[in-house]
Amino acid sequence: MEKVIKVVGWTCIAVVSSMLVVVVVAAFGPLPGYVLESSPAASALTGNDRVKAETDVRTALLQAVGGVLLVIGAVTAWRQMLAARGQQLVARRIAVTDAFSKAVEQLSNRESVALRLGGIYSLDRVADDDPAEQSRVAEILSAFVRDHARQQPLPQDVAAALTVLSRRNWPCEVDLVGTCIAGAHLPGARLERARLKGADLSRTDLTGAVLRSADLDGADLRNADLSGADLQAARLTGAKLSSAVTDRATRWPVDFVPEKHGVLLR
Repeated sequence: MEKVIKVVGWTCIAVVSSMLVVVVVAAFGPLPGYVLESSPAASALTGNDRVKAETDVRTALLQAVGGVLLVIGAVTAWRQMLAARGQQLVARRIAVTDAFSKAVEQLSNRESVALRLGGIYSLDRVADDDPAEQSRVAEILSAFVRDHARQQPLPQDVAAALTVLSRRNWPCEVDLVGTCIAGAHLPGARLERARLKGADLSRTDLTGAVLRSADLDGADLRNADLSGADLQAARLTGAKLSSAVTDRATRWPVDFVPEKHGVLLR
């Protein structure tokens, strides 16, 4: 359909251009005289007056042709700009898709930490370049952390994936349900609405972290550093908070009394 529209468009432009050429040729021929003859006042014109009148008609015709050509040029330039933009979008989409596929392939490599790190940072770039891919990137990195966060201290690639996951607000919920990321270094983490139910966050550095509306039911936050963290509207039913470090800048859900849960006020 798009090709048909393009062909019809260019055909119309070609037809109009041909007609304009005919008009230009006629303007230097008998056309001005014919135009004058159609006017009732033409019979009163003689000599120089008739020549001047034909010149005026010819000038008006050429100006009209020039105006039409200007419009055609503008339309043509606009169509070319749209075509170029469409080609750029297609090329960019292909590049993003290729980068995404290669990054996932690197992430699944079981032999090389370097390749997995490359895949993680490539996915981070994909999320920067194409917001439409951010949900898929978050899901893949979350699954990677859930599958590989099984030893302490956290492996380098898992720590890198956590850093990427915690550095932006994703359009979807980061799913780390039941994941053991104890001792992770996540200051300033942006984990709003994150699913952290039953997760082991003990000894984790969450200073200044944004955990608004996060699901922390049953999560282990013992000895975690929550100084300046924002836990407003977070779910904390059954969460373990003994010896968690907080300060006066730490924000809690309404009616939550941290002192009853053994937190330490710095």
